[in-house]
Formats: sequence, C-alpha cells, structure tokens
Amino acid sequence: MSEKSEQMKTSEAAQALGVSENTLRKYSQAVEKAASPAYFPRVKNTRRYRPEDLTVLKQMQDLVKAGQKVDQAAQELFAGEREEAPVKTAREDQLEAALAAKDQEIAELKEQLAQLTAAKAAEKPEAALEPAADVLDLPDFDDGFLEDEPVTPEQKRAQVVADMAKSDQEVHKELLSRAQENAAKGARTYRTLADMQLAPKKTPWWKKIFK
Repeated sequence: MSEKSEQMKTSEAAQALGVSENTLRKYSQAVEKAASPAYFPRVKNTRRYRPEDLTVLKQMQDLVKAGQKVDQAAQELFAGEREEAPVKTAREDQLEAALAAKDQEIAELKEQLAQLTAAKAAEKPEAALEPAADVLDLPDFDDGFLEDEPVTPEQKRAQVVADMAKSDQEVHKELLSRAQENAAKGARTYRTLADMQLAPKKTPWWKKIFK
C-alpha cells in the first residue's frame, strides 16, 4: 500500500480521533504554526493526515484534556523543532553598515560621473577646433622661406583654427601655391653631394673610329 493511499481526509481523521472537523482544523492550524506551514501533506489545497499525524494529534488532544490550550499543547510537542532565526552579532551589524555606506558612496560617484558626462556632451562643437597650447608654440612651417611680417599669438591662433577647418584638398592646394611663390622669390636651394660631382669627360667620335 502506497503512502498516499494511507492518507486520510479531514472527515476520516476527525472520525478516527473522535472529534469534530472544526476541532481537527483548529488542532491542525496550531501544529502548522508551531512546526511548519507545510507540515501536513495537501491534495488540491486540502489537508491529508498520515498515521503519524494522527499520533501527534492524539497527544495534543490528551494535553488539551489535561487543561492546556491548543496552542500551548502544540508548542510543547514541537519545542526545539522549529528553527530560530540566527541572531546577528555586533560585528555583522558593523559590516552591514559599512557596506551600506560604501553602496551609498558608489551611487553618489556614479551620479557625479553622469553629470560630468552630460556637461561634456553639452559643450559647444566649436571648442573641439580650439588648438592646444603646445600647437601655438610650434614654428610656422614656412619660416625661413617666406619673409612675411611677424604675426601675433592671436593671429597665429586664428590661422591654426582656420587650417584645422580646411579640407585635405584645400591644404594641398595652399601648399602648392606657397611652393610656387617660394620658387618665384628665388628661395635658396641646397646642392647635394651627388650634384657636386664632376661629369665624366666625353670621348670625341673620331678617337673612337681611329682607336
């Protein structure tokens, strides 16, 4: 015989104990409160009673007849079986408080980072064209070739900003134009070692015939 077939319905268990169904339900609720809400097996949300359950309920019945209340009788039968919640130590409380403070600090840092990111994204696009300070200190690429009038730092800054906004084609065209201007002004050229070599003497044609 299977265990499930040995389980009794409420009416059958009440008849076996010699009590009413309402009294049995009252006993069952006290047991579930003292032991566990899932102490009794259920079928379609209806309690079922095993032989060992009837033994416990019979003991409760005897305690109640002896003058105890139903809840007291259940607590006495299941004393020590219900797990108590662990008590936290002072050290655990301190660690939890420290973790909570760290979580709060991390949340504040994330909020600050989000604000900085939003502020950076809201900056004007023109700011990206602003040349760095070290760029302004660089010499002009045409120094020594074109004898232009000296420029002020403000003029140089404006020139750098304008150059940064030009396309590659415009820059190439401007460089070519400056090279042509340098050639027209007679810019100095430097001879290499190969240019300074003497050309070999040519042999006259008649010496080649009468050789």
